[in-house]
Amino acid sequence: MAALLVMFYYARTAVKKEALAKSEAALDGMIQQIDNRLRAVEKASINIHWNVEHHVNEPATLQYLTRKMLDSNPSIVGCAIALDPSFCEDKDCQTLFCSYRGTDSISMSDHFGNRPYTEQEWYSLPYSTGEAQWSDPTIENLRGGYPIMGYSIPIRQHERVIGVFVSAISLEWLSHTIEAARPFPRTFCSLMNQSGTFIIHPDSSYLQARTIYEQLEEYPDQNLQQLTDVMLKGNTGHMSLTLYGAPSYVFYKPYRNTGWTANIVSMKSDVFDTYDRLLKRMILIMAGGMLVLLLYCSYYIHFQLRPLRMLDLSAQRLAAGHFDKPIADSYRKDEVGALQKSFRAMQRSLGRYLATIEQRKTVLDRQNDALRVAREKVREADRLKSVFVHNMTGQMVQPVTRINTLVDTISKEHDHLKHEEVAEMVNEMAEHTHSVTQLLDKTIEVSLNNQTVNPDDNTNT
Repeated sequence: MAALLVMFYYARTAVKKEALAKSEAALDGMIQQIDNRLRAVEKASINIHWNVEHHVNEPATLQYLTRKMLDSNPSIVGCAIALDPSFCEDKDCQTLFCSYRGTDSISMSDHFGNRPYTEQEWYSLPYSTGEAQWSDPTIENLRGGYPIMGYSIPIRQHERVIGVFVSAISLEWLSHTIEAARPFPRTFCSLMNQSGTFIIHPDSSYLQARTIYEQLEEYPDQNLQQLTDVMLKGNTGHMSLTLYGAPSYVFYKPYRNTGWTANIVSMKSDVFDTYDRLLKRMILIMAGGMLVLLLYCSYYIHFQLRPLRMLDLSAQRLAAGHFDKPIADSYRKDEVGALQKSFRAMQRSLGRYLATIEQRKTVLDRQNDALRVAREKVREADRLKSVFVHNMTGQMVQPVTRINTLVDTISKEHDHLKHEEVAEMVNEMAEHTHSVTQLLDKTIEVSLNNQTVNPDDNTNT
């Protein structure tokens, strides 16, 4: 993405430079086109002008020369020879000879324009300066009132200016001839004189006498004001601004030494059309590539995580105590495969360990059961022994008491007792002693037997 952004940055810069260079070259081509057209008119006018100066006193020849000018040069729409009124001594003599190109044929006339020719710029300026020059555009009644522009050459006799020879061209024709110089479809070309009046413009409404400064007063635009000032100073360059509601580039350059300025207006969308089309295609390719990459990554990640998910489920089963279901073996050679193998080995080890624990638990359970039974038996034996000892003790009380009584009687009354009575008491004491001895022997025997079966006491009595 970073590489593409850098590439597009430099591509945009390169396209911009190429488009600007293309527009500048188109401006040079337009100037060359205009120069070629105007020089052709100048050359044709100079060729006829020589004959005019040699036949100023021949009205018929002068009229013929104006027609010949139109016959020889289809681009010229009007031609006139205007002599100084003071040159003609006869007030009724003709001083203006004019031919103009109609719709289907060439017509002759005794006037050129809507005003007296002496008041028109194409006559007054060359007559006063004595130099050939192009006049500013004007709206005349030639060819239905289309704007025209004339190349005027002073007519001299004896080094004195006595009239003016003018060849007029239609600005509509001149505009069409330079349309081929457009570098882009929506580009338009124009030519402006020193006063800010358009000489050439694709919109004929701009070819009026009204100057661009008057338009700026009505519709102020600081950028257009700045552009106009720069152009009319005779500078060369280009400027970016919003023109006619669209972002545009304006390229300008002075034309010859006339003070005119030629310019080309190109829409920014046209200048960057190649870049924009390339950008749209690349965005589609990038979007498609990112989608494919996303799908591939999603599939690849899913494929890579599948063993981990399986291990997670196995871990959950192990945590729940299910060790019987084996984990599938892995044929992968990466870390995930090693982890899966280790996990499988761990499950087997846990299974074996738990089986051993289960086996030992079973043995312990059996031993505990046996111990429990033995304990119960011991407790029962202890209870029986206590009962037995209690019974034995109860049985020994009477003989011991009797023995004690006999001993006490003999001890106190042996002087008064007869030998037979003492013997009888001794025999009775022996019998009771024998009874007590038998009871003690049984008690000892029972005690020894109970001690033998007691697992808690390994001491022999």
